[in-house]
Amino acid sequence: MIGLGTPMVLFAEALGASALQVGLASSFLYLVLPVQVLATASLARLGYKRQMVMGWWIRALFLLVPLGLALYAPQPPASWMADLFVGSVLGFCLLRAFGTAAHLPWMAAILPVAVRGRFFATDHALTSGLGVGTLLLCAALFARFPGWTAFALVYGLALAGSVLAVASLLRLPSAPPPAPVALRSLPGQALALCSRPGLFRFYLGLTLLGWSANAALAPFVAYYLKVEAGVPEQRILVYTAAQFAGQIAASASIRAAIDRVPLRRFFQLASLAFVGVALFWLAVVKGAPVHGFLLPVAYFVFGGAAGVGNAAHNTLLPELSEAEQRPVSIAVFTSILGVVAGLAPIAWGLVLKQPGPGPGLRLDRFAVYFAVAAAANALLVALYQRLPERGR
Repeated sequence: MIGLGTPMVLFAEALGASALQVGLASSFLYLVLPVQVLATASLARLGYKRQMVMGWWIRALFLLVPLGLALYAPQPPASWMADLFVGSVLGFCLLRAFGTAAHLPWMAAILPVAVRGRFFATDHALTSGLGVGTLLLCAALFARFPGWTAFALVYGLALAGSVLAVASLLRLPSAPPPAPVALRSLPGQALALCSRPGLFRFYLGLTLLGWSANAALAPFVAYYLKVEAGVPEQRILVYTAAQFAGQIAASASIRAAIDRVPLRRFFQLASLAFVGVALFWLAVVKGAPVHGFLLPVAYFVFGGAAGVGNAAHNTLLPELSEAEQRPVSIAVFTSILGVVAGLAPIAWGLVLKQPGPGPGLRLDRFAVYFAVAAAANALLVALYQRLPERGR
């Protein structure tokens, strides 16, 4: 929420990070996902619960870097500080990926099939609710305290949240570990999954297109509002809270239906919403007159699209393979998806950055990005119609 979300983008901007550096930091969450494939080899020895707890506990240590920089309160920041911060985000994401390799296989092992969709929709709603509270608290801190003091309090809050997250994981029931997987067999298994015609390969292609179009939207919109539009941090955080409110509303509204209605309908609904959001920001960047109240509405719709899409994605993902191959198939899927989705913000960062070392965006190219995103999501609405239904 804080370590990889809007506060991270705002902290990078405060350190004088360029659009490329922001794109890198935003991409690490996805680019390191191939670590999940390697991490499946340790699941048999560590078990689902222990591996996830270890990864999430150690990742919290990397939050000490931005906390230390904020307490140091550099005026002005040295150029190396943005590099150090981006490096800490990389370390955070690496340990997160190691732990997350156990997440969905663990949940699939302890949840009945008939309620998985309802569980993931409820999980997204509750997580988003906590996200709204966190972001509103962050906004209040930025309104009450000067910048570096507010950032120090925000990252202190993130450390406290990490401790609570690990404590919550420890309360969940364990599950029998999977069968051992040899590291040397992983490339062959990954190749077989991707080359064999079927639901895995078809859904992977659709998801790659969607994430390539949408992964860069949230960080670059926040960067645009701060750097180009001069919107203060606390207002951007309130907008982001509206995004999570959209996730709450969307996730809660589909809880009763997601295990009954074909999943392709939820994917199509999410893609349509992404089309609308991309067209809205295209109009904003092109200078169309926009009432201020529409900005949180756009964030709300974006959050709703993400909530519906993520709930449907997590419901479908465990069903792309048989139970004995599930940890590897989930890791392979998320790794391939992560690399492509992670490269998208980097590529767009190179395209959008202003010449020179300072922050800034080329607005003409930023408009092209939103046009491409709208077109890609419109295509997905049609392609998802061909998504085979789960075996019910």
